[in-house]
Amino acid sequence: MLETRSAVYKMLQPSASEERRIVKWPPPYSMTMTPYQERDFDVTVRRACLSVSSAPRISKLIVLGDVAVGKTSLVNVFCHKKYNNNYKPTIGVDFEVERFDILNVPFNLQIWDTAGQERFKAIAASYYRGANIIMLVFDLTSLLSLSHCKQWLEEAARSNTGNYFVFLVGTKRDLMVTIIVFGVYFFLIFNKNSHKTL
Repeated sequence: MLETRSAVYKMLQPSASEERRIVKWPPPYSMTMTPYQERDFDVTVRRACLSVSSAPRISKLIVLGDVAVGKTSLVNVFCHKKYNNNYKPTIGVDFEVERFDILNVPFNLQIWDTAGQERFKAIAASYYRGANIIMLVFDLTSLLSLSHCKQWLEEAARSNTGNYFVFLVGTKRDLMVTIIVFGVYFFLIFNKNSHKTL
């Protein structure tokens, strides 16, 4: 196994990589597009960082969504900075760990990449328990995958009684231009042909 893919290897490092060290509150991409208006770490976060604890600080993120929406691609780009356009469906659940130093305190983010196929839902649902973060992923070119996010969230919520954060992430934006061009093309052909029948 590659060292960079080993969860234990990452957790035992003396410090996180440079881009995973967070000492000041990162600003949002756009203040008008986010409901979060905080400008600094929450008091609870600061208190947690100041408390002395021998237990490892771990947060659990589950990535949910329909098959082929890009969940694994998101995780791979985030963890390994690699994109692979050869589609290989996830079987059951894949697992990654990313190490962060928040206010100079080590935290480990467990990332559970679940399968979107219906036949794996029963298996994957057992991994939903104890999630601190639920990431719902949909394909921007498929409204159906967006409509299924509600069902994914309800299933995850049934397994989680504590507090959790929810993120809705749209993928495949780069394909939207292609779909619009094809849509306009078919619209023009349809309208051209429909005038001939009148």
